[in-house]
Amino acid sequence: MFVKFFSQISKTDAAIAGGKGASLGEMTHAGIPVPPGFIILSNAFERFLDETDLNVEIDTILHSIDHREMHTVEHASEKIQTLILNAKMPKDIAAEVKQFYKKLDAQYVAVRSSATAEDSASAAWAGQLDSFLNTNEETLLTNVQKCWASLFTPRAIFYRFEKELHKQKISVAVVVQKMVESECSGIAFSVHPVTEDQNQLIIEAGFGLGEAIVSGSITPDSYVIEKEPRRIIDINISTQTRSLIRANSGIGNEWKDIPEPKASSQVLTEKQILELSELILRIENHYDFSCDIEWAFEGGRFYIVQSRPITTLAHKGKDIFTTMVNMQSREHSLTYCHVWQIANQTQTRDWFESVKNILFVNNGAHKKTRVWYCQNELDDIFINTGTRAKNEKGFFEKVSKEFISLTDELLPYCEGKKKIKSLKEWKWFYKKWIEWWTPMAIIFVLPESKTAPESIRGKALELRAKTEKYSDSGDRLVMEYVHMHYPQYTELAEFMTPDEILHIDELTDGQINEIKDRQNGYVFFNGTLYARNELNSIAAKYQIRLDEPRIQSSSEIKGSCASRGKVTGSAVVIYGKKDLVRVTQNSIIVTEMTSPDYVPYLKKVKAIVTDEGGVNCHAAIVSREMGIPCVIGTKFATQVLKDGDKVEVDADRGVVRIINKS
Repeated sequence: MFVKFFSQISKTDAAIAGGKGASLGEMTHAGIPVPPGFIILSNAFERFLDETDLNVEIDTILHSIDHREMHTVEHASEKIQTLILNAKMPKDIAAEVKQFYKKLDAQYVAVRSSATAEDSASAAWAGQLDSFLNTNEETLLTNVQKCWASLFTPRAIFYRFEKELHKQKISVAVVVQKMVESECSGIAFSVHPVTEDQNQLIIEAGFGLGEAIVSGSITPDSYVIEKEPRRIIDINISTQTRSLIRANSGIGNEWKDIPEPKASSQVLTEKQILELSELILRIENHYDFSCDIEWAFEGGRFYIVQSRPITTLAHKGKDIFTTMVNMQSREHSLTYCHVWQIANQTQTRDWFESVKNILFVNNGAHKKTRVWYCQNELDDIFINTGTRAKNEKGFFEKVSKEFISLTDELLPYCEGKKKIKSLKEWKWFYKKWIEWWTPMAIIFVLPESKTAPESIRGKALELRAKTEKYSDSGDRLVMEYVHMHYPQYTELAEFMTPDEILHIDELTDGQINEIKDRQNGYVFFNGTLYARNELNSIAAKYQIRLDEPRIQSSSEIKGSCASRGKVTGSAVVIYGKKDLVRVTQNSIIVTEMTSPDYVPYLKKVKAIVTDEGGVNCHAAIVSREMGIPCVIGTKFATQVLKDGDKVEVDADRGVVRIINKS
């Protein structure tokens, strides 16, 4: 048997149904209202590989991969996916799938991948594989095969190696579930993901299909409910001017305008909020651990589309979270973030250990991307890098030699003397960019490392100062390459992954819409992309706490002195490069951190105030060169001060005093 209904599957069947399939089966058994569906078991995929003789060929291709060289991953992915998509599905499997589809009696279904790996938590594959909505009988088998092929996308292959799963047996089941044409939908957390209060749950709700919330295209309502006594303690209503619905053609989705007064109305009534709360608590009580849940509402009834367990949150009173700190905020492209992540998590040199967790949070077009590291890992990087420079003979010389050599290769492009004129040249640049990253990171870390010898810190700082203006050139080159060869995608370039740029000619309408959705912001965590509004869910799921500064109510903002002096003037708050046009003569610029692009504007300011930075950060070095006062590391100056606020910057004491609010 290759196919089973949800009612025939339980939580113990993850090995054949994958984590997603097992969860849906378990909830069906528990009487939770789950839209009906069936699972094409992993043995169907294995039979498909055996009958088409693809097993040996795929293994051979996978063994040729050096996962530290992304072009080998991409090449292998393309070959394997082509083999799977071009092979013919065995007749008996195809017949059984069609038979179950007819029994389901649904015009449209969602087809979702559900990966399974031996001795591995299924959650490790969350977000790695593909899903296909609004599937009908005509496209069903094709989309099933696409789900099978998605086990070998570049990101999924890379994940195998990164999580050391490449030597394990990995298979994939496929979930086929009746589509709910949602009047409204959303997500819920059975424990408040921000306050971590075990006695609170939170519901987010939007009109139409849930993809609008997942993609970050709308801001949902949010409701906080206290469990005991059961009551609603907070309601936040967001105006929603449009909703996502199934297109009239049945293929894909389309936006529909929401007129007033509905646009500004509360999505769920208080009665419905409490009804859904009961359902959420039923799921939590059944599993006996906390969950994040996807729900939909149609025809006066709530449905649960998915529930993901967060088992570690069940340990009440124990701090099981890893703290992550905001290391940097810059206007980086998504490709830049990919390069950063690949270089940090797949080291090609034995210079420092791979980083386990990196989080990038982008808040939308022309906004800065915040980069988060685990505090302990970050501390270890600074200590270990400095210690190696101190104790390992020739370490700094070896690193600096490679850094200079790779910089020289890339310099003509960074200086604008050469353009990337072809796809081949872009692939070469992308590969060199990743290679350059590791020695560059060490050169940038050493001046801040307290364990490095003073002489090496000075040499690294001098080398960094000469090249820092080129550090963000990769972003500019991404934009230039896309604009030069594909001007129709210029506005989307900063939201494209390297793989999407490499295959830009092959982008489907669906992929283009996904890229457009990222203009509303995104979260990129350990190589997986999420919608911006999924940040709280990710934090809860992976047991991380973001160390956000607590804003103090005071007339003084404290930081550190980077360049001495004392001046008074009007604040101009800069969130991104587009805001620099507002800088006028004698302004006091307030920003998260400056970058080389800021320099022409900094020449006319009276002082600089930053949220981030140490004594060797860009703002500190530039302010000292220009002889203007600078206070760094205030943590939240950009959140407290507004344009026009009159402030006194007392850099000698590392204090910014608010004289008058605008």
